[in-house]
Amino acid sequence: MTGDGVNDVLALKDADCSVAMASGSEAAVQASQLVLLESDFSKMPDVVMEGRKVVNNLERSGSLFLVKNIFSLIMSSMTIFLGITYPLKPAHISLISMFTIGLPGLCLSQIPNRELIKGKFMTNILLKALPAGITDAIIVAAMIFFGNIFESKQSDISTASTILLSVVGLMILLRISKPMNTLKWGIWVLCAVLMTLTMVFLGGFFSVSGMSVKCVLLCVNFSIIAEPMLRYLTMLVEASKKLFTGKN
Repeated sequence: MTGDGVNDVLALKDADCSVAMASGSEAAVQASQLVLLESDFSKMPDVVMEGRKVVNNLERSGSLFLVKNIFSLIMSSMTIFLGITYPLKPAHISLISMFTIGLPGLCLSQIPNRELIKGKFMTNILLKALPAGITDAIIVAAMIFFGNIFESKQSDISTASTILLSVVGLMILLRISKPMNTLKWGIWVLCAVLMTLTMVFLGGFFSVSGMSVKCVLLCVNFSIIAEPMLRYLTMLVEASKKLFTGKN
């Protein structure tokens, strides 16, 4: 509902979204949820586009952050109930978060996004993050299991787990950023290059060390396995959503 007079107050109060002009009556301004300071309704399309940008980009950034939380929850539970050693150090987590969450989340939040807002905010975030968090946990758990079978050093397993999480993180970033354009591809490539250079030249600072041949082969194999696992888990989550809600 839009209005600027006293006669519009009741309708403005009952509306799901009420808009008034600053030059309107005081009662209309107080009853409205949004007030156009320039008193120009032609600005409304810009307001709507800005709202879509904020909500859609928050969903993307929120999904990136939630992936790490889901992974940490699952891995912490495994270390408690299965008695395995948690593979990551704070320096590893900082490295992964910097280039798969922090930097891309900041950059993506500034990109215009005019897509229609669909579904519920928290549900959308959770459904995007859940397959990725489960994929991270399964891949790292498998790395720990087979690393111990082949008697790899703990430092090798930690480094391999960091690389695996980085690879999966870039896959998640690519999936969340769709539909891709030149700017989004630039952000993705920048994060991948900076992460690689950091591991190569600042590996000691982030506790990333060299690995044995067996550990390298395990890391490569699980990196390849991660992509179809993430894809099929995403399909499973989407199918479950349709089953329980009856909506696409």
